[in-house]
Amino acid sequence: MARLYDHCGRAARVALCALYFLGLLVSFSLFITVIQTHAAQLTLAWDANSEPALTGYKVYWGTSSANYSWSADVGTQTTYTVSELSAGATYYFAATAYDSARSESNFSNETAYTVPATCTNTITPTSQVLGAGGGTGTINVTTAGACNWTTSNTSSWISLTSGASGTGSGTVSYNVSANTGTAPRTAGLTVAGNIFTVTQSAPQTTYTITATARTNGAISPAGSSTVSAGASKTFTITPAEGYRIQSVIVDGASIGPIGSYTFTNVRANHAIQATFKQVPRSKTTRVTN
Repeated sequence: MARLYDHCGRAARVALCALYFLGLLVSFSLFITVIQTHAAQLTLAWDANSEPALTGYKVYWGTSSANYSWSADVGTQTTYTVSELSAGATYYFAATAYDSARSESNFSNETAYTVPATCTNTITPTSQVLGAGGGTGTINVTTAGACNWTTSNTSSWISLTSGASGTGSGTVSYNVSANTGTAPRTAGLTVAGNIFTVTQSAPQTTYTITATARTNGAISPAGSSTVSAGASKTFTITPAEGYRIQSVIVDGASIGPIGSYTFTNVRANHAIQATFKQVPRSKTTRVTN
């Protein structure tokens, strides 16, 4: 049961006093208890008054102090349920008493109640896949303006750079360190009550170097060669008879007409290609007597 408190700290006994009624000071004390049945509804209750001229009560409420948009004539009953309240909003309540001529007293003292916010938190995206080198990313949190949320991280290779907590919609930023192991790995963050999954691939341990030669020459070894990470690999280029090396192209860039090329500290896939051109024939001059 959610209860209102007066300035003295007494729960559920807010005195709404001094109602003027037909020009006379009516000894009328209204004690309100608020019972929250769900986020959009509450019940007001008060003690019955023994003033002989009093024949009923009216309850007033609104979303700004002393400015009431709604009212209800509750007769002589001492409870009233207010429905269709908005989550997160603050409502202000007051009451009057009336006699048989329907003459109303002044408003009682006012009391306020804030309806608890309904928090439905969502995140986007819900997962991220990164390479072995690591990287950064962001997570967007969408929720109501009064809703508090936190981010929980138990992973040693994911660090939060912002968004450890927030109120209302916000953003979480994170950093993933490089994977120096031999296997892929997965970890999760709990963001505003939702699971965000990070999957990271393992470092590559072997690479492929593809070697090709155009016509009128050869490259050795030809085709695809598997090279361990950090290792070296040498290729030899040989032109056919009557031809010379025109160009050696490594990863799309020409490095000139060289007879061999060595890849060192291999950390990626590569390609090498050799092209050839015919050697010009020498002209012979015949001399006759």
